[in-house]
Amino acid sequence: MHLSSYNSLTETGFVRFISITSIMMIIPIFAFFGHAFLWIIAGTLGLTLWGVWRALKSSWYRGRVFEVLEVWSDYVELTRVNPNGSVQRWSASPYWTEINITKKDGPVRNYLTLRGSGKTVEIGSFLSEDERPILAQDLRDAFKLAVKSV
Repeated sequence: MHLSSYNSLTETGFVRFISITSIMMIIPIFAFFGHAFLWIIAGTLGLTLWGVWRALKSSWYRGRVFEVLEVWSDYVELTRVNPNGSVQRWSASPYWTEINITKKDGPVRNYLTLRGSGKTVEIGSFLSEDERPILAQDLRDAFKLAVKSV
């Protein structure tokens, strides 16, 4: 099972958005040619454009996280690849693994964890609160199937 965050803005869409936004920001500047006020407006609009650029790039960076869950009849392994490229691994027996979803009392609504081999790990942290219960049911089904095949 491969889990990743959804990013609706493609690279082409990013270039188009920044280009159109830049053009729309330049239009009001024409009214101030020859005035000292031009530099205040241009600086403010430039800073705003830089902030939008930075926010979108930051969102893309955080969205590069993904998780791969592999379930066999005698072994389960969760691999998480973080945005910086670091890899975290967790493994256990599917027979002894617990799938827990905390509806309201967790750090976020529908907090989804796997517990096994003496360790508890979060799965699907980048998913929406509506997607985590669906994932929990899919995990239960996958684990039941894996345990039955023994």
